[in-house]
Amino acid sequence: MVIYGGIILNKGDIITVYYDGEVMTLCVLGFYNEQHSGEEMVLLALITRDNLLHVSLEDLESMFFNKRNFN
Repeated sequence: MVIYGGIILNKGDIITVYYDGEVMTLCVLGFYNEQHSGEEMVLLALITRDNLLHVSLEDLESMFFNKRNFN
């Protein structure tokens, strides 16, 4: 969990931001602390509407044999 602009972000959250005049949809993948500065960093995935898929957790679990892949 991290607070960005007064909003609490959790892993898996999907947010829309405006950057340089463009609308971008992002998904929060995770967090880590930068080794040298200790600054909290967030891993983001850029989502395009054309490639967005909705898959149930049950269907997703059937694709992976090792449940350690889920975090």
